[in-house]
Amino acid sequence: MKYLFGFTLLLSLAMICVAFNLSENDGFDLAKQQILLRKIGHELLLRSGDSTSRVMPVKKINANEYQIRFENELTFQSDSLVKIVKNTLTNDQLSDGYIVNVRNCTGLDIVFGYAMAGNVKDDVIPCTGRTQPKGCYLIEIKFQNKGLTPTQ
Repeated sequence: MKYLFGFTLLLSLAMICVAFNLSENDGFDLAKQQILLRKIGHELLLRSGDSTSRVMPVKKINANEYQIRFENELTFQSDSLVKIVKNTLTNDQLSDGYIVNVRNCTGLDIVFGYAMAGNVKDDVIPCTGRTQPKGCYLIEIKFQNKGLTPTQ
């Protein structure tokens, strides 16, 4: 009986340590992945010739959807956005499946959007090669699974 109590206590302490360790790692990984989303905004600004305005803080819309906002208006080419997002998310293994929508700043109209399914034959990328006029845009990225998680 004495050994059972000791074993139970030891097991409980081990579980608590593991839980705290996982939550610390989760927080680190989530912060890193939000920085990757900001990097998408940064790269898009650079491609549009803007090296001085800011990428605003990434906004979490729901469990698997995030919004990238910009300080100033910008212009972008649809192909460039697709490449920037793909390269950034592939480097962190987040590219299993996601939808990107670019909205005007009122949030009502989608001016460009595409879906990456994880394999080329199921990807949907319309309107390639077109340059969007200078304007106020929001980029929304919706992940197929659980959004930004350390298991992706």
